[in-house]
Amino acid sequence: MIIYGANPVLEAVRSHPARVRYVAVVREQSGRHRRIVDEAKGAGVAVRHLPAEQIERLAGRGVHNGVVAEISEAGYADFDEVVERETTKFVLLLDGITDPQNLGAILRVADGFGVDLVVIPEHESAGLTSVVVKASAGASEWVPVAQVTNLSRTIEDLQKRGYWIYAAAGEGDAPESIDFRGRVALVLGNEGKGIRRNVLDHCDRVVTIPMLGHVDSLNVATAAAVLCYEVARQNRG
Repeated sequence: MIIYGANPVLEAVRSHPARVRYVAVVREQSGRHRRIVDEAKGAGVAVRHLPAEQIERLAGRGVHNGVVAEISEAGYADFDEVVERETTKFVLLLDGITDPQNLGAILRVADGFGVDLVVIPEHESAGLTSVVVKASAGASEWVPVAQVTNLSRTIEDLQKRGYWIYAAAGEGDAPESIDFRGRVALVLGNEGKGIRRNVLDHCDRVVTIPMLGHVDSLNVATAAAVLCYEVARQNRG
């Protein structure tokens, strides 16, 4: 898989250098390019210097900043292995997030606020593509992402392991009125349809972000940022 952009490539080199087959940069290099080259060489990753038009072709017209890399296909985390860890306390479940830009932005949020695992369904969901990697600004290289066949059964599994499951939907409780300490899982739904009813029915409680303006909802990545911040804030305290 080809990934592109300075931050995604740099984070791939820093997090999983064994997965990076090569890094390619434009021949007319800036200081930023030289830093990436130095880090790649320091990690034992092959470096290529290519003309700008070849970089453009490899990136498929994506915003590449003059840098691309070929990496092995993104490996999904093993759900059971991650949740069995004592340090796994905060899980984010995404019910049918189909926009790769939204998924990438959510992964960036997850990295920023200490989410230990992101769970997505195998079907009707964006996956770990080069567009998602770019949108995450490299955060996808640090946050474990697991694919599951059935979110409802996954919620039941988490509940048996001591997690409280909170669904982000309408007509629920304000985030500040909920005790998010301990083992917590947040569920966010599809950009247009929200959380499916069969998934919502398995959750323990509904959390709703109070809105003061004329628009009654937030973009799913923005909602993720608000709720993940509150979970992180309470657990820091």
